[in-house]
Amino acid sequence: MTDALSVRIFKGYPAPMYGFRTLSDDDPILDSSPVQRILTFLKDQFDQNPKGIPLTKSGAFRRVMVAEAITAINFPDWTAQEIYHGFGKIRIADEHHFEPLWRMHQLLRDMRLARTYLGHLRMTKAGKELFSGRFRAFDAVTQAVLFEAHEFRSERQYHRLMGGWDIWLNVIDIEAQGGITGRALTEAFYGPVDPTLLYDPKVGGLYSGVLKPLVWTGLLREDMPDGRKIGDRIYTVTPLWKRYLELDQKPPRLRVVK
Repeated sequence: MTDALSVRIFKGYPAPMYGFRTLSDDDPILDSSPVQRILTFLKDQFDQNPKGIPLTKSGAFRRVMVAEAITAINFPDWTAQEIYHGFGKIRIADEHHFEPLWRMHQLLRDMRLARTYLGHLRMTKAGKELFSGRFRAFDAVTQAVLFEAHEFRSERQYHRLMGGWDIWLNVIDIEAQGGITGRALTEAFYGPVDPTLLYDPKVGGLYSGVLKPLVWTGLLREDMPDGRKIGDRIYTVTPLWKRYLELDQKPPRLRVVK
C-alpha cells in the first residue's frame, strides 16, 4: 500500500482495517458464494468417490463431471449457456473450458487440501479436517482466493496495483453500496480514466486483481447491462459482504435537500 493513496482517500480518518466474521455452517447465505458452490460440489464428489475423484491421464477432471459441474454450480459468467453457446461455442467442455473449476482444482492442490494418487484426486488429512465444517472450508478458501491465489496475486503485481486490501475493501464498502461501474470505481482509487481508450490498464488491473476475486467469492455482484466491457460493468456489495466482512464504520454521507 502507498501512503499517498491512503492519505488521499482517508484523509482525516484512522488507517482502515478489515476482518472476517464467523458464520454458522447451516447459514443459507453461504450458498450465494460461487466459490462455496464449487466447494459443495467437490465435497459431494469426494463423498461419492471414497477412493478419490477419477481424473484423466493429464490429471484433469473428466468431461462427464465437468458437464455436471457447469450445470450444478451455475457460476456467474460461466453458465452452461455462456460456455456452450456464448463466448466458448463448444459442444463438449473440458476442465479448462470452465475456468473457475480448474482454478479451484489447482488452489486445493496448492493449499495441500487435495493430491493426486493413482489417477484420482484425493483429500489429504488437512482437507478432510477443513471440509468437515462448511464455514471453515468457505472461510479458508475465500481468504486464499483473495490473498494467495496465484492468478489474482500475479495480476496485482503485473499491473503494480497501488493500495492494499484494507484500502480496497473499505472504499468499495462506501462506493458500491448502490452499484458503481468498474470505470468509476477505478477513478475513486486512481484518478481520471481516459474514456477514449478501448482498454485502460488501470481499469483492467483493478478488475483482474481485486474485483474478479471478490465476484468469485460472492462478496460483490457483477452486472453487465451495457455489454461485457470491463469499465461498464456494475459492481454492488452483496448481503454476504455485509455479513462476512468486518470493516470500519463509515461516517454517514450528507444528504442535500433542496
